[in-house]
Amino acid sequence: MFSPSMAWLSSRALILGICISFVTGGTALQAQSAVLVVDAFNKKVHVAADAQSKRPVGGLAKIATAMVTLDWAEASKVGVGVLATVPAYAFQMTGASSIGLQPGDQVTLRDLIYATMMGSDDIAAITLGDFVGKDHLSRLVRAGHPMEEFVKQMNQLAKREGARATRFTNPHGLENSRPMPYSCAADIARLAIYAVSRPAMRFYTNQASRSITIYRGGQQLSMALSNTNQLLGVDRIDGIKTGNTPRSGGCVVISAEKPPTVQVQADNTSLIYRHRMVVVVIGSASPFEEARTLLHQGWAAYDRWLAAGRPITDKRQMLDQF
Repeated sequence: MFSPSMAWLSSRALILGICISFVTGGTALQAQSAVLVVDAFNKKVHVAADAQSKRPVGGLAKIATAMVTLDWAEASKVGVGVLATVPAYAFQMTGASSIGLQPGDQVTLRDLIYATMMGSDDIAAITLGDFVGKDHLSRLVRAGHPMEEFVKQMNQLAKREGARATRFTNPHGLENSRPMPYSCAADIARLAIYAVSRPAMRFYTNQASRSITIYRGGQQLSMALSNTNQLLGVDRIDGIKTGNTPRSGGCVVISAEKPPTVQVQADNTSLIYRHRMVVVVIGSASPFEEARTLLHQGWAAYDRWLAAGRPITDKRQMLDQF
């Protein structure tokens, strides 16, 4: 297990009331991309194209890897400060570590999540899977490969969040597993919305740089990480994940939150509305440019929707229908 042109959804877009003229400043979006822009709190889709098409998504799979680890850390009450050992077999699965991890290194789960989400390090992702998978098997008193157990948890998370067109086969997202992994823009949006609902995950993804500690042969090494998300801090963007493989092309998931608004009711009580947008781009030659353009368009559509009183005239406008 471990060893088309883009179809613009003209008819569907008209049904959803979605503007599909993705042009800002004279720059059109890439024709091969699958995209989806959704309001994270209401799950209202504002822009979509080819959003249900099964595709390789590369490192975007690491969103599920990190969330399974965080869920395990919380449920087990072990936390993320425990040390995990980099397994030797990790390098048979993916080759070298982009941040220089070596077999036998020990790193806290916290720092491995930073390396996985900020630096998109494949060995860090495998190490998370190995540690959590072993613990699952131990608690269940069951034999098996820790990676297979962890991937099972990734797929269970995807299923729980309504991802119907997703199959994970490894924790790093490379297309070197058989069968090959895949997902779609709508499913990645579901996982991203779950991720940003957790303050801990937002903290992992909204930092431009971070130093992590590696314990190697009795020595303590400091390693500097840089976030691969070029849009971090632009237009209130605070995450989430990038990816790029030969099969997936350029991929990015971004999230941005505007200040909340307060609405006074007739009885003088107040309702507070939060506003967060999630943008998914898969298979783009210019993923960051495309994602930022989509974010602007998504907020414009969202503001029109708010001004109209948040109408839901067709259930197909909602993420759970994608």
